Amino acid sequence: MLVYYSLGNFVNWTSDSGAGIANRMVGGMAKVTLVKDAHDKVVIDNHGVVPLVSHVTSGVNGVTVYPLENYSEQLARENEIRNQDSSFSLEYCQELVDSVW
Repeated sequence: MLVYYSLGNFVNWTSDSGAGIANRMVGGMAKVTLVKDAHDKVVIDNHGVVPLVSHVTSGVNGVTVYPLENYSEQLARENEIRNQDSSFSLEYCQELVDSVW
């Protein structure tokens, strides 16, 4: 049985500040491929997790979610979560994902 538990925040904007807040900006989305086998039974063919980053900017609709693989150094520098936790960076996000997944 495949179970995904506590993948983190799919979309996040936190009102808190200080060290450790940056980790709230990284989450994941389950990726599951289902197929029918020779007996028409549905089975899991493949599974994984797509790491995501919540990107925060000022204004209406200020939160966007990016797959980590599409997130850039430029976006990380512009993410306003840095105002609340200066440790946030692309490298921080990649290291967090590597340590969890």
